[in-house]
Amino acid sequence: MDLLETIRRRRSARGFLNIQVDSAILEDVLRDACNSPSAINIQPWEVTVVTGNEIKRLSKRLLKRLAERKVTCGPGSSKEIPARFIDRAKETAEGMTPLVEEMRMDFKTFVNEGSLQFYGAPAVVFIYLDESFPPDRMVDIGIFIGYFVLASAGHGLSTCPIGLVTWYEDEIKDVLNIPETKKLVISLAVGYRDDKSPINAFRSDRVDTKEFVRWFNP
Repeated sequence: MDLLETIRRRRSARGFLNIQVDSAILEDVLRDACNSPSAINIQPWEVTVVTGNEIKRLSKRLLKRLAERKVTCGPGSSKEIPARFIDRAKETAEGMTPLVEEMRMDFKTFVNEGSLQFYGAPAVVFIYLDESFPPDRMVDIGIFIGYFVLASAGHGLSTCPIGLVTWYEDEIKDVLNIPETKKLVISLAVGYRDDKSPINAFRSDRVDTKEFVRWFNP
C-alpha cells in the first residue's frame, strides 16, 4: 500500500479476528518500525510482545485490579484541559456509543474492560523506556509508535494503542517479569481487523489544519 494512502486510511481497530499473527510478521513490523528517528540514534525503545494464552492470563489479572481500583479511561491530566480537546473526546464517545450498543454492551464497560482485554487481539506489544532517560526521550518513543502502527498497516495488520494499561503497570511488570527500572509507556493491540464487528465501522474525525497550525509568513 502507498505510504500516504496508509496514513490517510489507518484507524484503530477494537475488534479482531481470532487468527494468530505469525511471529515472523511481527518481527518484520518491529524491524520496519525501528527505522524511526531518535536523538543521536540512541533508539531508547524496549518492547515486550505477548501472544496466545499469556494475553488471557494477563487480562484476567488486570480485570481483577480494575474491579478493585476502578481507574478507567480518561485524559489523565491533573490540570484543566481546554474545552476544544474535551469536545473532541465527547464527540468520539458519542459516535462510538450506538455501535457499542449494537454489540449489546455498555460503552464504559466496553472501553475499560475492552482496553484491559486488548479488544481480543491475538498479539499485544508493550513499549517501555528505561528510567535512566529524561522525559524528553518520550518524543523518540512517540515517533516509534507512529512508525509501528503504519508498519503494521503495511503488513496487513490493524492496531489499537491502549494507554489505560499504564495505570496497572505494577501488575503487568509482575506478570511479564519486567524490571522495575522500565517505565511502561503504552501498549498496542495487534491483529487482523474484524470487519464484521460494528465498532470497526467507526471512523473518528480529524480537525482541519486551521485549528492547530499558525503561519508566520516572511
